[in-house]
Amino acid sequence: MWLAGVGMALIPLGYGVRCLLIGQARLLGSRGHLDLVGPAATALAIAYIAVGAFIHFHYFWGLHSRLLRLSPTLKFITVLVFLGSFGYTMYRIIT
Repeated sequence: MWLAGVGMALIPLGYGVRCLLIGQARLLGSRGHLDLVGPAATALAIAYIAVGAFIHFHYFWGLHSRLLRLSPTLKFITVLVFLGSFGYTMYRIIT
């Protein structure tokens, strides 16, 4: 519970916060990576934070007896945040 729900969740969450602070983010792909700046980087950083929050709500809240009932709702919210921010990142890359 602690290892996955906190330890693993801190990796994307910490990277997302770092990207927000420096204003740059890196999108990894099968053929290399894409360095982003500006609004696309901000949106991608929010997507990384949403991934970390999802991991936390799934593995920590989902395994805790008192927090279990809130886990599905919070996971749903983080998925919506991820889809919106990642979708906006893709839109900024394409246009």
